[in-house]
Amino acid sequence: MASTWRRKRDDDEGRNPPPPPPVAEWVMSLGGEDGQEEEIGRVAIPPHEFFGMKANAAYERLGPDHPETLLAFRDYARALAAMEDRRGEALDRLMDLARLQSQVLGYVHEDTLTTSADVADLVRTMGDFAKAEEIWRSVWTSRSQLLGPDHPQTLDAANGLARVLSDLRREAESVALQRDVLERRTRLLGPDDPAVLDDFGRHAAALGRADLWHEAEPALRELIARLERRGEQDGSAGLSARANLGAALCRLDRLDEAEVVIRDVLAAQQRTKGTDHPEALTTRNNLAAVLHARERYPEAAVILWEVLAAVTRRDGDDHPNTVHARDNLANVLIDAGEYDEATQLLTRCHADYTRVFGAHHPLTRKAAERLDWLHS
Repeated sequence: MASTWRRKRDDDEGRNPPPPPPVAEWVMSLGGEDGQEEEIGRVAIPPHEFFGMKANAAYERLGPDHPETLLAFRDYARALAAMEDRRGEALDRLMDLARLQSQVLGYVHEDTLTTSADVADLVRTMGDFAKAEEIWRSVWTSRSQLLGPDHPQTLDAANGLARVLSDLRREAESVALQRDVLERRTRLLGPDDPAVLDDFGRHAAALGRADLWHEAEPALRELIARLERRGEQDGSAGLSARANLGAALCRLDRLDEAEVVIRDVLAAQQRTKGTDHPEALTTRNNLAAVLHARERYPEAAVILWEVLAAVTRRDGDDHPNTVHARDNLANVLIDAGEYDEATQLLTRCHADYTRVFGAHHPLTRKAAERLDWLHS
C-alpha cells in the first residue's frame, strides 16, 4: 500500500463541509530557566490528519504489509468516510485495503471481513444498493463460516444485509432476516440487552416498511415500554421508536394520535440533533404524511420541499434518498392540483428509478402509471 496520505489544500476547504471534530492536539511549549516547560498553545488535529499521520508512521516503521499498518490505514479511510466530500477517496482506499488484506491474510479473516463490511456500508451510503447487497451477503456468509451463525459480527452482517434489502424494497426478505437476527440475539443475551433492544427496533421498523402496521404498532409500544424501564425513552433509540410509532399510527389512520407523537419527537430531535439530521428529516417526512392525510396539502408541501433540499445537499441530486424525497413531494403536489411541478418531479423520479432499480421494479412502474395519469 502506497504511503499517500496528504493534507488537503487550503483552497479546498471553503467548498466542502467542515471536517469532524478533532481527535488530538499538538501541544506547543517553551522550556524555562528552571527546567520546567510552559504550554504556549495548542493546535487541534482533525481525525483524517491524525489517522493519516498514524498510518504513515506505521508504514515507515513496520512496512506496507504488516497487520498494524493495514489497520492504521483502515482507521484513516474510516475518518475520510465520515467526510461527505471525501467518501469517494475513502471507498477507493477501503477497496484497495480489502484486496491487500485478502492477499496477506486471506478473505475469510476477521480483519479482511471487517474492511469488507466497511466497504459495504459506505457503498450503501453512496447509493449503490445492488453492490452493497452483493458485498454484505458475502461478508455474512463468510462470517457464518468463520465465526458461526450466532456470533455478534455475523449478526451485525445480517443486519447490514437486511438494511440494504429494505433499500431495494425487498421488504419480505428484510423482515425475515431481521426477525432471525432478533431471535438469535435474544437467545444469546436475553430480552433487555442493549444490542437486543436495537435489533427489536430494527425489526419493528422493518415491519412498518413492509406495510405490516398492525404488527409494527404493538411491537413499537413494547419496545418503548422496555426503553422506559431502562430510563432511555428520550435517547436516540427511544426517539426513533416513538417516531416509528407515529408513522404506524398515521398508516392506521389514527391521525390525531400520530400528529401529537410525531410533533413531540420532532421537537426533541431538532433540539438535540439539529433540523437537518437524517432522523429529524425522516420525522419531518412523517409529519408531512400526516398533514397530507388530513388534506392540508400546502403545509405538507412546504415541509417536503425543505426535506428535499436538505437531502439533496447531504446526499446529492442522484442519490436514492433524494429520489424518494422527490417522489413524496410529487404525491402531495398531485393531490394539491399542482400538476406541472408534479410532472417534472415524477419524470425525474421515473428516470432515476429505472437507473437504480430497473424498468420493471414496482417503484418504476408506479411512477410511470402516475405520469400516464397526469398526461391523460
